Amino acid sequence: MNKSVLAALVLGASLTVTGCFDKQETAQKVEAAKDATANAATQVKDAAKEAATNAKDAAVEKVAEVKDASVAKVEEVKDAAANKMAEAKDAMSSKVEEVKNAASEAKDAAANKMAEAKDAMSSKVEEVKNAASETKDAAVEKVAEIKDAAANKMAEAKDAMSSKVEEVKNAASEAKDAAADKAAEVKDAVTK
Repeated sequence: MNKSVLAALVLGASLTVTGCFDKQETAQKVEAAKDATANAATQVKDAAKEAATNAKDAAVEKVAEVKDASVAKVEEVKDAAANKMAEAKDAMSSKVEEVKNAASEAKDAAANKMAEAKDAMSSKVEEVKNAASETKDAAVEKVAEIKDAAANKMAEAKDAMSSKVEEVKNAASEAKDAAADKAAEVKDAVTK
């Protein structure tokens, strides 16, 4: 395509240069140059058309190939995705089942532990009740002992107090009698 244009230009330039020498020859050469230029232009145009048609056909073929490859790839991806989804679903179902079983086992274990804890708590509560009852009984006994001991001490103190009061009374009576005797002596001594 470029060679044809170049050839037409070279031919045109040659004719122009030689046209200066011979006018008639120049007119013929100009006609020939025109024809050659027209032919060259037609050839260039036809070559361009053919190249465009070839490029268009090649592009259409490539588009068809790309389309077919894309459709095939989309189908592959779709199938692979469907397979992966099925695998994921199966794995998820399996995991869900495992989790359900583990949850059920944990629930049963928790129920057993709660029952054990309840039994242990009941046993401890019973022990505490018994200990509290024993402590109460011991406290009642101790209070009774303290009460009896206090009563005995009070009785002893009362007896000791009574004996001291009696001693004081006797001492006071003796002192009174002794004072009365002394007063009588003093009186007799004074009156004599």
